[in-house]
Amino acid sequence: MARCRLCTSNDRDALILSVAQDLWASVAPHDPMDLKWERADYWRPIYLSLATRAVESLEREHGR
Repeated sequence: MARCRLCTSNDRDALILSVAQDLWASVAPHDPMDLKWERADYWRPIYLSLATRAVESLEREHGR
């Protein structure tokens, strides 16, 4: 069984980055420009913001 990433993470910034990259990877296959995360200068801050909000939501849910 997979362990909870939120509960087992000891580096919040790394967790947010990982979530942002996972979100990007979920849409990247549909990107006609095949833009890699490392070159997504415009999109990277947007996805990091989305990931931050997601982690905050999960933290509230878990009472953290």
